[in-house]
Amino acid sequence: MTATVTNPVKALALLALGLAMAGMGLYVANADDAPGAAVIGFLLLLAAVLFGVRTARDRLPTWAGRTALAVGVLTAAFAAFLTHAVTVAAPLFPQARDVPSVSNSAPSPPYAAAVERAREVVRAALLEQNLPGVSVAVGAGGTIAWSEGFGWRDVDTRTPVTPDTRFNIGTAASAVAAAVAPLELANTGADPAAVWSPEHVGEPEEDFPLFAIIRHVIWQPLGLMPPEYPLPGDRATFYVPRSGDDNPRRGRRLMYMRDLACCAGGMAFYSTPSDLVRFALGTKADSVTGELAGGSVMSLLTRHDDGIVVAVASNIAHADTAALARAVADVFAGQK
Repeated sequence: MTATVTNPVKALALLALGLAMAGMGLYVANADDAPGAAVIGFLLLLAAVLFGVRTARDRLPTWAGRTALAVGVLTAAFAAFLTHAVTVAAPLFPQARDVPSVSNSAPSPPYAAAVERAREVVRAALLEQNLPGVSVAVGAGGTIAWSEGFGWRDVDTRTPVTPDTRFNIGTAASAVAAAVAPLELANTGADPAAVWSPEHVGEPEEDFPLFAIIRHVIWQPLGLMPPEYPLPGDRATFYVPRSGDDNPRRGRRLMYMRDLACCAGGMAFYSTPSDLVRFALGTKADSVTGELAGGSVMSLLTRHDDGIVVAVASNIAHADTAALARAVADVFAGQK
């Protein structure tokens, strides 16, 4: 009598545990930024297969159990890696109208028509390059004529980019840093690495994956631990194209601390496009491009003949910010 009660209970418990691990495996594999997400997801799905085969072991012949195990392992691997690949490469914004934007004030009236056309240009660039977020500022007539943020400064939380969002400008810091104090660029300056990578993603200090999963899936949703993202101080969460690929269209991962090789002393130099325009207007600077992790993240375009300055910043390396800055400048030059 005891055996007939225990076996069904044991089988049900194994089945429930297997289903829970399968669900967790798909959840982890679906994490577009977690380092090793596909591998961790596969291991969890594999454990679910093992629990399932163990549950059915007494009801299947030996050959059938082994066949089920082999097929289950291949299916788990395919499911985990396919889920991860599809997630990271999926378009962030299916259509231009889906791209959110935030501006602090209405554009300068003489440039209202140019702003409408420039918005279309920026939204098209986000779709074409699959960029998480972009911020644009335009200087004309010696002042800022337009500034607006597009997309998300943090993909997971879908926190929008605003004109006040601070972007890491990479190698352009050497050209801008000296002008911070004289020009009173309040949103520009150096920050320690801990504020832009609180989890030390991809580094030895990063939490063991199981601890990270428990924190993200249990403790943080219950409000028992504060979230790491979005970053405080309106800082943009930074990404690089995944798997060493230079193409953001194929997906992204969180930027590792070692990706900031250009920044000495573990400091990241942040700025806003509006401050970059103020820098160019105040110093008569020439055009400059900032690179990070081997690819551009911001471009400052100055056209002295037209009196136009355009600053474009993105939160993913290898964004073609230079082409976007030129396109926006052409729109405003045509309006003028």
